[in-house]
Parts: sequence; C-alpha cells; structure tokens
Amino acid sequence: MQALTSKTDNDMKNIKLAIITILITVFSTGCSSWLDDIAPRNAIPQSALTDSDLEKLLNGLYATMESYVFTYWWADDLQGENFKGGPGGGAITDPCDMAPSFTNQTINILSFWRSSFTTLNQVNFLVESYEAASNKESAFMKKMGGTAYYFRAFIYYRLASHYGNVPILRKRSNDIVPISPEADVWSFVEENLKSSIQLLPKTNSHWYASYEAANALAARVALFQNKMPDAANYANEVLKNSVFSLTGSSLDFSKNWSAESTSSEIVFAFVNNSRASSPLTFTTYVNDTDASWNYAPSDWCYNHLFSDDSSLSRKGDIRKNATFSAQDKNRVIKYPNGTYQLAPTSDYKSTPVIITRLSEMYLIKAEALGKTNGAATLVEFMKKRYTTVPTEMIIQSLSDKDYQTLILDERRREFFAEGMRWQDIKRTNRLELLETLNGRTHLMYYPIPQAEIDMAGTDAYPQNPGYAGDIRWNRTINETNEIRDPSEW
Repeated sequence: MQALTSKTDNDMKNIKLAIITILITVFSTGCSSWLDDIAPRNAIPQSALTDSDLEKLLNGLYATMESYVFTYWWADDLQGENFKGGPGGGAITDPCDMAPSFTNQTINILSFWRSSFTTLNQVNFLVESYEAASNKESAFMKKMGGTAYYFRAFIYYRLASHYGNVPILRKRSNDIVPISPEADVWSFVEENLKSSIQLLPKTNSHWYASYEAANALAARVALFQNKMPDAANYANEVLKNSVFSLTGSSLDFSKNWSAESTSSEIVFAFVNNSRASSPLTFTTYVNDTDASWNYAPSDWCYNHLFSDDSSLSRKGDIRKNATFSAQDKNRVIKYPNGTYQLAPTSDYKSTPVIITRLSEMYLIKAEALGKTNGAATLVEFMKKRYTTVPTEMIIQSLSDKDYQTLILDERRREFFAEGMRWQDIKRTNRLELLETLNGRTHLMYYPIPQAEIDMAGTDAYPQNPGYAGDIRWNRTINETNEIRDPSEW
C-alpha cells in the first residue's frame, strides 16, 4: 500500500472510481476472465471500498444474475418435453440426451457449468467484502451480505440439481478445487440460505432479494431434497405475508409478465428493464413477430395441458388463455411480443425474469403436507385457477401417487416455460413421465464437461456415472430405476 498512501485524496478517489467502473462492467457483462487480468484491482484492498462503492457493485451483480438466470431459462422445459422446435429452431429429436463433450445436444452443459462459476466469482467478491467488513450490522451491509448469500445459494441450487457433485468455492480462487459430494453441496446451499434469511429485510419491492425470497428458495431446496416439514415451514413463511396474493383471472395471470409488473403474485423477479441494460428478449425463443422463434409448445402440451379433468371436477383453467395462442399453436403468449399477448405491456422487451411467484409456495406446501393435510391448501390455490374445483374430500380420497401426479400436473400448468418441469420429474423420481428417456436414468444428472475434466484431471473431477469417461464408477441403473446421489454409487 506504500504507493497508494502517498497519493492525494483525489488520486485515491480516481483510482477507486476506475476500479469500480471496471468491476461494474465485468459484473454487467459476465466476462469474469477480465477480472482475473485486471492489475489495478490489486492496487486497492476490498476494505477501502465504501458502502457507496459496494452498492454500485451490488447493482452490477443484479444485472449479471439476471443474465445468468435467463440464459438457461429454457433448459428444464426443453428436457422436460414441454417444447418442440419452433419455426426457426429446428427439430428437438432427443431432448433428454447429453454428452460430456458438446455435440448437437439440446443443452450446452459446458456453457452452463462455466457461466455458473464465472457468475459465482462475482458473487463471492461481495461475500468476501461482507465477511471482511467491520460494520456488518449496518442496514446496507446486511442487505449486501444477504443478497450475496442468496445469489450464491441460487447458483449452487442450480448446480446441485443438475450436476450433483461440484466444487464448493467459498472464496474466489484460481486453484483447482476438487468436486464435493452432492450431499455436501446441498448443505452448502442450505448454509447460505440460512445466512441470507438472517440478513435480508422484509420485502418492500419484488425487484430485490428479500427475507421472503430467501424463504421461498429455501422451500424449493427443501422440497428437492424431500425434506417435507422444512419445505412446508419455509413456504408458509412466505404465504403469511399479506403483501402477496393470488390473482384469479386469465388477464391478471398474464400481467405477471408485463413490463415492470406490479402483480401481487411476484415474490422476487429481475426487472429486465430495457432502459437500464440490454434487454433479455423472451420473444426470440417462443413468440417472435418475424416467425423465426426457437421453440413452440409440444403438440401434447398445446392440445392437452389445460384440458378439463372431469374425474376431479377440475374445469375452466384460467391459465390457458394466458399461456397459448388460440390462433397459432406455435406461440407461447405468456411472454408478450407486443402483438401476441393477453395483457397489454408497455415494453415487450422488458418481460420480468421471475424467480418466485406465490403460487409455487401454495404448491410446495400442498405437496409437502401430503394429501390429508395439504388438500385444503391445494383447493385454496385451485380456486384461483379454475372455474370449478374439486372438494378437499375428493382430493383426500386419492392414492398417494395420484395426489403426487395431481401436484405435478398443477406445477406443469402453472410453470410452463418457467424452467421447472425436468427438475420436478427428477426430484420425484417419476421418470415414466419422460417419454424420451427410455431407461437412460444416468441422464438425470448432467455430465461433468469433458473440457473441465481435461483441465482438472479425473481425480479432482470424476465423471458422473453412465457417461463416457466415467472411470470411478461403472454405469449404474439399479433395479428400482431410482435416481441416487452419484457419490453414493
């Protein structure tokens, strides 16, 4: 620090401003390789950054996370058989297929992996700043720390749910960190969420991470691990906040995706404001005006997803008119394009990137409590989604499997094109619902990218079972067709 201490205050301010500008640019573009090569960054310690400096970096991180979430928005719908190729996207011949080396598969697993860890590098910068701070109890530092822990939990939730075993990075590092067992990764997610819940304030805007947003993600994480009491408790913590409420019409449902939406259903979303950044355009993927978008609803989804269910008196699904176009079966009008949508929008390029809606908490609680105790919650939810709904008694008379099937059907209707389907099938082990899987149960874990294994070595990065290059475990498809943590095989 000798060179710095001899400079004037103005020189110091100029240096800090230059560094912050560089960091914000990196955070906004996601080009973390820049961060490793920037020498000026090393000329000033994190402790010299003020709250104002850190707030600018936090805002930049929101932009980075917005892009990260959107980039892989479609993956679980594609692999969950919700889509077919759109007018400009070509055929999706084998949606479940994956390989360690990228070929012509549906998901670029190397890009997903690297994007996760470059984004994590930026999140960890703020985690480290919070943990090194002397004023941790200030309102701003709690907000920054809580947000950073929340984003770190979200990234690792995505990694754990898809890859299973991944490296756990508590701090930025250029060293090779060996892969940790999946169970440890989930524990790390939970650890970060607990810290986030303790630090984040109650919601005052659904455009920012909050106490409720952290509880909502904790509910999702608990559900994925089959920790049903925890899932119900976390979900209920969100449901009890009267700021949020379910809407009850096709038009209001559609308003969730209007620019700068004020919907009471949104718990947390990225604003995706085209005035502040390059917009993330949903239309390119599912509903563009030039008839060249990538994906269209699968034929089954378009024809049957929102059909009446006479056996349960579940009729008149209000989500249909807000999701699919009656004029063109290839359009997902849930995401507006300025011409095709139900609710008007001031700017179709500014569709919110929604992380959590209140409906997920109803469905998590209903699933976690089981049919006997969860039927009331499920009926309460369905009253806002149908013109006719079944009674609690009818739902309670279902078998456990039929109740689970009902929940999964509701989730598919509610979250179509929101990145839930593949994970729902995986976590419930209802593999028969994936028609194209054909017994290839190893595909319910993403392969570790071969390019990463080549750099780190097979001891540090062993391949997941069933894929080419798996030298630690033989391919395992057990007699019950059960998905298991690869670290246990």
